[in-house]
Order: sequence, then C-alpha cells, then structure tokens
Amino acid sequence: MAGVTVVELGDSTAGPYAAKLFGDFGADVIKVEGPAGDSTRRRGPFPAGLPDPEASGLFMYLNINKLGVVLDLAKPQDQAAMHRLLARADIFISNLPAMQLDACDLGAKTLRSRHPRLIVTTISPFGADGPWAGKLGDELVTYAMGGIAYSTPGMPDAADDLVKEPPLHPACFVAETIAGIVAAEATMAALIGRGRTNQGCHVELSEQAAMAAMQIRDVTNASYVGSHYNRLLNPVTIGRMPNFYLPCKDGYVTVAAPMEIHWERLTQTMGNPAWAQSELYSTEAARTANWITLRLNLIDWTITLSSDELHAFGEKSQLPIFPFYSIRKMADSDHSRVRGTLAEVEIGGRLARMPAAPFQMRETPWGLRRPAPRLGEHSAGILAEGLVT
Repeated sequence: MAGVTVVELGDSTAGPYAAKLFGDFGADVIKVEGPAGDSTRRRGPFPAGLPDPEASGLFMYLNINKLGVVLDLAKPQDQAAMHRLLARADIFISNLPAMQLDACDLGAKTLRSRHPRLIVTTISPFGADGPWAGKLGDELVTYAMGGIAYSTPGMPDAADDLVKEPPLHPACFVAETIAGIVAAEATMAALIGRGRTNQGCHVELSEQAAMAAMQIRDVTNASYVGSHYNRLLNPVTIGRMPNFYLPCKDGYVTVAAPMEIHWERLTQTMGNPAWAQSELYSTEAARTANWITLRLNLIDWTITLSSDELHAFGEKSQLPIFPFYSIRKMADSDHSRVRGTLAEVEIGGRLARMPAAPFQMRETPWGLRRPAPRLGEHSAGILAEGLVT
C-alpha cells in the first residue's frame, strides 16, 4: 500500500481498525484526534493498571503504524487544515456520527463535492437510511440488534435454560472489528475502482448490517425452512448425537461423533465401556432419543482427562475432539509462537504482546514500522509541511 494516503477521523474500534489495516501494509495513515484524544486512550488496559493515555494497550494495537495530528474541528481554521490534508489524500475513513461530521463541514456530500477523487468511507451503527438511520449505537447495541447475541451460545455449546442463560457477548469488540474489516475491504475495492475511473466515491457501511450478514445459519433456516433457532441444548439445534460441549479436568472440550464410524472410534477410544454397548446408544436414532443420558455418560469420561489428552485422543482416532483454549493458553502455545501470531511491543516502558497480521505476505510482510502516536505527536510537521512519512 506504499504511496496510498489515508486520513482517519475515528474513535474507538471500527474506524481506527479499518485505517490500521491500510497502515499495517504500507499506507501513510494520518490519525486526526480532537484535543481530548481517542476514547481508547482512556480505556486501557494499562501497564500495572495505572491509567495513562499514552500507554493504553487497546489504543496501541488499533493505531500502530499511524501518524498523529490533533485538530479542534469546532474551529474554522482547523476545519480548513483538515481539508488541506484531504486534498492530498486518497482515502478518508470515519466512524463518527453523521451529525458530528456535518457540523465540522466533513459530511460525505461535502467531501464528495470538494474532493472528487477522494474515497470517503463512513461507518455508522445503522447506515445512512432506513427507520433506524438516526439512532446512535455502539459495540453492544449493534452486536445485539444484528441478531448475533441471540445466537450465542450456539452449536454445540447451547443453553440449558433460555431464562437463566441470556444472550451473550464476548469480551472483545466483535461488531466494531467486523465492521472495520468490511469497511477496509470495501474501501480497497473502491480504490481499485478509482484506478479505472479516476473518481472517488462514498463507501457507506452499517455496523448492524455487518453483524446481520454473519447470520448465515439462522437466516437461511428462517427463510427456507421456517424454523427458528432457540439456543436450547436439544437434538434439533446441536445436530447428530453426540455433539456436545463438555467439561474436562482443566476446562472444556467438544466431543462430536456425528456418523456411525465416528461413534465406533469414540467407543474404542473410551475403552468400550459397557454403557456404550447398550441398545440405548446402538444407533444414531437411539443416541438422539437418549441424548441427555448420553451427555452425562460422556462427562463421566471427559472429566477424568485434560483437554490436551482428549485432543490427542481425537487426533489419534480421527475424531473431532478439540479443546477450548483460554486467551493465555492460546498466546503461550508453540503454534502461536512459530506462526508469529503475536508481536512484542513496548507499552509504557514494559514489554507486551499484541496480535500481528493473521496472514503472511512474503514479498511485503507485515511489520511494526512505528508505534501508535502520542497525542498530537506529528501535528507540527504534517500541518506545516503537508503530508510526511
């Protein structure tokens, strides 16, 4: 992406992540912040738990390989400076509310008129039209209203009780990250298109729609079959038996044996226990009809073994038995180390690890070219001399 200039006016995750993907592979990304800075500077996590706007792990991850400028866009002179940046930029990415952009003379229509070659990418909770267009929202709102929260937990880790086990949200920014990825992909397509037309365009993304687009299983079932996924642990939603999310000695594993050959291998792996030879479990139909006791019997076996032991059994017997790793176990695994899944960085004077690129490019590999900018770190150079690298 060398030679491409991106101006980002974002906050939190979606806009900054979309811009980060360009910066990670060589584009010059200029992050414009207000005087208070991006909210993730205050969100952390922080080294030793001590708040420091220049040492937020989340901000560091989202904003590496960027240059930083501070502009007070409530002031006409700073609005003019912003337009000077955009006049020389290829891409503008923002996830600020449309009303806020309009108030700063940075609405999509204004930018398309003043900078016809500029690709303008805006990310909003619900898009620019439709009954919900004017609604505000964040990660939790769009994740929930995109339908995915109600699908969690899902197969095979379904719920036992719909009232006691409500919809779930993982401890990360799923909706905003997915929206950032989709925005970057669409912006890249627009950049390729501009090479043919020499004209920019407006890429307009709904975060809620990005979530809805992930509901392939439930949308197709509802559309074609008329069925409704209810999240309960039952044969309809978790498929052929056994197909369970089960506790083990040090965590959880999934044990799945959907076909007869799998069931034969599983019973052999378990040492051919007497209960497995019973007519209650002799056929697929019988195992489905008696799935409750089948699950309990399997737990009696899995609880005596570690997740790694069960995984080894699965590999040896060609069975889909796999563990659920904690974040720390994933991060410390030999596989993550060899693949370079995480990169070492310095945050607040301490070494830390953060995700690197999830794919590898041999000729132009991902790299940490510069740390996330301190607030306004590059303002003087960029605003005085134009775009700098």
